[in-house]
Amino acid sequence: MRLIDLYQTLRARFGPLHGPEARNPWWPLLGDDPPFEIIVGAVLVQQTRWETVESAVRRLLGAGLLGPPALAAADPAELAALIRPAAFHTQKAPGLIAIARHICARHAGDTAAMLAQPAAELRAELLALPRVGPETCDVIMLYAGGHPVFVVDEYTRRLFERVGPNRGQGTGDRGQAGPWRRPYDQLRLAIEADIQHSTFNIQHSALYADFHAQINEACVRYCLSRPRCDGPPARRVYSAQEGRESYLASDDGCPLRGGCAWYQAHPPRSGH
Repeated sequence: MRLIDLYQTLRARFGPLHGPEARNPWWPLLGDDPPFEIIVGAVLVQQTRWETVESAVRRLLGAGLLGPPALAAADPAELAALIRPAAFHTQKAPGLIAIARHICARHAGDTAAMLAQPAAELRAELLALPRVGPETCDVIMLYAGGHPVFVVDEYTRRLFERVGPNRGQGTGDRGQAGPWRRPYDQLRLAIEADIQHSTFNIQHSALYADFHAQINEACVRYCLSRPRCDGPPARRVYSAQEGRESYLASDDGCPLRGGCAWYQAHPPRSGH
């Protein structure tokens, strides 16, 4: 299955998840500074469930801290208490304050101006900030800045190992290394090249954002470490948005199971 075919199969099941066609934006925005809010969320979600992050963002909004100047002046201990129980909250708090101070000092508190830089310059600047590694950097570039970069997270690697091209070559089930376990930037560029080869005259940033959302949805619902191939999908409350998960009324199995190496290697049985 080509990557673009995989995307279209997921979109047919879940519908558009991100962009103007989506009923609710996959990345829920609560405040009046979306670019900065996405940066905060991208840091908080590291090793943390999104529902925990969404609650923390609401607390920050209620405390008036969801903007660079306010967050730059925040007390680290008070901020850590607000974002708890996000993983590493005592480390993320000073990191977020440092990021806010950087935006204030270098960009006069204008997050959008920072994100409007050419991609190479922006990437270098983001990677120099605390709590920002390659994956978080690309999340910020794509969702906050609209730059056409494909986000490679653990869900991406897991799903593509099972259903992407070269599936089954190092599925991770027994620790084998395969093509989907290449270093981050190497894999990101390969995925972008594959998708661009299959698609023309489209806005790749919009496609990448929705594709990443589709992958995450599939892995939250079906493609878990121990998959739920035959359904029903996991009923995890992923976001507080009304109507966000209406398709969960169906008990259908994973739409990708027909081409899934894991599914073929593990015949269906009762309770699978």
